[in-house]
Amino acid sequence: MKLGPKLALKPALNPMTLDPTKPPPDPLAAATHPDPYPYYRELARVQPFHRDAMLMLWVAAGPAEVAAVLSHPACRVRPPGQPVPPPLAQSPAGTLFARLIRMNDGQDQALLKAVLQRKLATLDLNDVRAAASAWARLLPVARDPAATANRWSSALPVIALAGLLGYTAGDDETTAGRIATQIASFAAAMSQLAGSAEIAAGIEAAASLQMLPCADTPWTRALREHARAAGVDDDAIGANQLGLMVQSCEATAGLIGNTLLWLARDAAAADDLRATVARVLRADPPIHNTRRFLAEDARVCGVPLRRGDGILVLLAAAAASQAEGAGAAATASASAPAHPGERSWTFGHGAHRCPGDALAATLAEATVAALLARGIEPAALAQAYRYRPSLNARIPHFL
Repeated sequence: MKLGPKLALKPALNPMTLDPTKPPPDPLAAATHPDPYPYYRELARVQPFHRDAMLMLWVAAGPAEVAAVLSHPACRVRPPGQPVPPPLAQSPAGTLFARLIRMNDGQDQALLKAVLQRKLATLDLNDVRAAASAWARLLPVARDPAATANRWSSALPVIALAGLLGYTAGDDETTAGRIATQIASFAAAMSQLAGSAEIAAGIEAAASLQMLPCADTPWTRALREHARAAGVDDDAIGANQLGLMVQSCEATAGLIGNTLLWLARDAAAADDLRATVARVLRADPPIHNTRRFLAEDARVCGVPLRRGDGILVLLAAAAASQAEGAGAAATASASAPAHPGERSWTFGHGAHRCPGDALAATLAEATVAALLARGIEPAALAQAYRYRPSLNARIPHFL
């Protein structure tokens, strides 16, 4: 099965150049720093809500401040007057982007999210594990274990989900591989680091994805019926089915990679992968920050902000301030219980909290299990890796 070319890494943003003994230069660089968690904890303690003059952004780092921003009615997911990133505007990628519930606010977003959340709660997670395991038997294993881990981390969750959502039938490896490649291309085009070639590839992928035939499975049929009853049109439903796969491509890949690194430090944690994945979500999460923009003048965390102001919301800082530590310095057992008040922030909070948390954790657990079953050794992978260039995600790339 062809899973598509690897994304080019940009040397200027290579986290291998960052000194692990020194703190990140700024909150955006923290996501790909070897060990950003002491830095995050200090920010949350000393500067829970502050203005970063270099980034020209307000920064929310403390748990209370992160929660306040994510639940504030004036804080929106897109800048005023810019529903779509300019490079994607007037293109199939812009059309798809504009329909994603996680990129919208308001009543329509709330209606569709409520429907999607209810239906995701009915998805049998054992079926998800079975789908991932079945597809894993069809995926190729490269001679280089690192190449296998990198490709499976991004592709297997997407392929398993594509089958569950009715985009592939049986063992249609060609279609599954093509969908995984297109989802990865569209996800890459949404990044602020995307170059012209990545944007062009993402636009082409988005056009193809929106033409994909989707079979009626019992789950998708029920989703559409409930969404239509709530007044949601079919285009929005289809776009957000694709959106589930986009999120499974990057965020779940990060969770898989970070779980493999955790297993490299604590091999016994493989005995209970479900608990390990839950621990990694709290201690070394795949998504480190998100952004909000003021739709109107308002006071946020006691500070007067102006319409259009941007806020960098450090989800990982909120988590780190409640946890015992993670990353390169982690020593805690993955099966250790959460501390009082400790929670996973990587899925967000408030109206835009991701409804697919259980799905993502299950796909990550199943993918790690499949890699271990194929003889992939986490300790060997951890000998050489870096993080993919990103301003918000922590996705290991094994070398």
